[in-house]
Amino acid sequence: MARLVGRILVLAAALAPLACVLWPEGAGPGASAMPLAEALERRDRGEAVLIDVRSREAYAEGHIPGALNIGAGDIETRALDIRKMGRLPILYCG
Repeated sequence: MARLVGRILVLAAALAPLACVLWPEGAGPGASAMPLAEALERRDRGEAVLIDVRSREAYAEGHIPGALNIGAGDIETRALDIRKMGRLPILYCG
């Protein structure tokens, strides 16, 4: 499980500048994006954490309430911290 999440995070970090999608666990390039409503429901139930992978400046201009800001370039180095949250990481960029 942890290895899969790590691979997803690395892929997301590499591809985030190319496209903005919501990626749930087990998804990635070529998979359907998670609908925003589902991501918000999972966040509200405490199952998921939303992670905005944009720059600090873009995050400051507006973001989904409760989302964390971890820039795409920092996802790989913060993967352990993200796993320790014990919730499904859902990455988005806008």
